[in-house]
Amino acid sequence: MKLAYLGGNYNGFEHQANNATPLPTVEEKLFGALLKSRLVAPVDSNEFETSGSLVKLWPAEEVTQYSKGGRTDRGVSAFGQVVGVRVRSNRPLPSRPAGTPEPIIREEGNKGGQPLSPLPSPAEFGIKDELPYVQILNRLLPHDIRALAWAPNPPPDFSARFNCQSRHYKYFFSNPAIYPRNNASSSPSFSGHLDIAKMQEAASYFLGENDFRNFCKLDASKQINNFKRIIYESSIEEVPATHFGTSEDSEGPKMYYFNLRGSAFLWHQVRHMIAILFLIGQRLEKPSLVKELLDVVKNPRKPQYEMADDRALVLWECYFPEGELDWVYGETEEKDGLMDIVWMGWHKSRLEEVLRRGLVGVIEETKWRAAGAAEAKVAEEEVPKPLPPADRYKGHILVDGGSRVLYRGKYIPVMQRARMDEVEVLNEKYRKKKPERVSGKGKARRAADVAAAAATDGERVEVVAYE
Repeated sequence: MKLAYLGGNYNGFEHQANNATPLPTVEEKLFGALLKSRLVAPVDSNEFETSGSLVKLWPAEEVTQYSKGGRTDRGVSAFGQVVGVRVRSNRPLPSRPAGTPEPIIREEGNKGGQPLSPLPSPAEFGIKDELPYVQILNRLLPHDIRALAWAPNPPPDFSARFNCQSRHYKYFFSNPAIYPRNNASSSPSFSGHLDIAKMQEAASYFLGENDFRNFCKLDASKQINNFKRIIYESSIEEVPATHFGTSEDSEGPKMYYFNLRGSAFLWHQVRHMIAILFLIGQRLEKPSLVKELLDVVKNPRKPQYEMADDRALVLWECYFPEGELDWVYGETEEKDGLMDIVWMGWHKSRLEEVLRRGLVGVIEETKWRAAGAAEAKVAEEEVPKPLPPADRYKGHILVDGGSRVLYRGKYIPVMQRARMDEVEVLNEKYRKKKPERVSGKGKARRAADVAAAAATDGERVEVVAYE
């Protein structure tokens, strides 16, 4: 199934079975729709109607063969997410042995009536005879989660994660990134406009196979020691000012996106990459910073810096080997119905944009009127003008792709900041801190052996034996 969703109302894509989240996840809504439609059978049908959470009745993976192409974080959207799942089908069972009578299907309550047309044989069964999966799910899913298409008969042992050859992300941002101001309370060299040419140059350095340990969130619990990933596309592109196939004059700031396609990605990798590009666009760093951070021999320890905001990131597409998935899209009427739902959300946000743009204009006009009055009064009284904000505030404004204006202190170049430990050191510290869990036959004896081995090394290790 190919899915699209806006991530603002969700705590990421993945359902956290043993961890309550402040917002629901996309998977929770998807699992609920699959269970409610009975496309997937619940674990216990007797509790189906009384269960407070349908997700508790989701079967194990060996039953559903469930897999996902990507795991987006809180706030992140996706327009090409792919999941694999075994669901109920209209397909008839294999042919009966020779001599078995053809079953007669009659209308309910009319035992003596004419038999209905028999179901098509497996050989005659086609896509048109299958359940309308897209329509069924879209009736049950929230409006900001949409099923787009489905693909029948994937290869044996298909995994939406491991069969995926590459993933395509887009990170959207405006230029200027903040309200443009003269003598702003930021670096005098940054008025709010990003240097797109420098960002483009820096983005090109990501291409190819590189070690991205300095461009991700390091998590020792995962014990990752391979941070090499291949980047096929990396560029800064302008968003075309078109809507519904018609060119329109774009009002307000220009919109751009960081266009990124790679074999796979590390945790928070894209948001770390664009964060560095923003610093370069602000002229706080040079494009060569990307090369410095990719040189893990010279710089094996990640400098501390803030990653970009989540809301503007979109998992645009998941790519699979050619011919592996044959996507089935709805008919024109179905697409129109889908567009009606999406259009309502777009129309609401568009009206909000127009109103806020009007408010910006009113404040802008009021500001300049107030400034003109103040200058006239100063001229009258011959009082010295106050120092501009840039002379009063020696810090900088951090662009993180979000809608906030983030004031920070004196800027410290990335390569001069405090560093994290090397990956190997972080992993080793975690292994020593985490209790070793042993299970299976003879677990008590194994626990004693582990404790004894640890004691000979002069270390104290907590050992937990569990069923």
